[in-house]
Amino acid sequence: MYFVLFSEYWESKLMEFYRRMPDENIFTDVIIKWVVDVVTVIVIAVFIAIYLCNEEKVVGNSMASTLNSNEKVFVDTIKYNIFDPDRYDVIRFSTMSEDGTKETYIKRIVGMPGETVQIKNGKIYINDKELDYGEKDEGIVNAGMAADGVKLGKNEYFVMGDNWNSSEDSRFTSIGKVKLKDIEGKVWLRVAPFARMGIVGDLKK
Repeated sequence: MYFVLFSEYWESKLMEFYRRMPDENIFTDVIIKWVVDVVTVIVIAVFIAIYLCNEEKVVGNSMASTLNSNEKVFVDTIKYNIFDPDRYDVIRFSTMSEDGTKETYIKRIVGMPGETVQIKNGKIYINDKELDYGEKDEGIVNAGMAADGVKLGKNEYFVMGDNWNSSEDSRFTSIGKVKLKDIEGKVWLRVAPFARMGIVGDLKK
């Protein structure tokens, strides 16, 4: 009788002791969760660095005063794999020169696929309707190929620099129509110099 009671007493104490001991699975779960969190943060950081913060240095003043020479910008290189470019987007694209050299440019999209772009009387016209280019007072001196109108095909864009009269862009044969496949990404953030840091957005209306 006493032996049975004694045995039951110690059995209950032993069970209570084991209930107080941490389940080793808890430690495993904590470690796995920590590893997953760290890996997730690293993957996100690498993704942002590669696809959203692709750094580019502005060369020349064709985009002034939106972007000035030697300023640094971040380019989103994944957006156009999901969405089509929009009018007024500032993009980075590349073309091949006659000697086979890859040339990279930063310009603003003016004309969209299927549209006809014409420059007359110093203004830009899209399908015979004047384009609202925001707070832009100066006229375009050299209409280039757009003097007679440029018809854009499927996946073709007409680009210009914001500094109209000091820009090599779709008005000239050296660049011409920009194909979607040559667009490398959207310029979205000016990162240097620090005093000029800010979002590169639409035109001021």
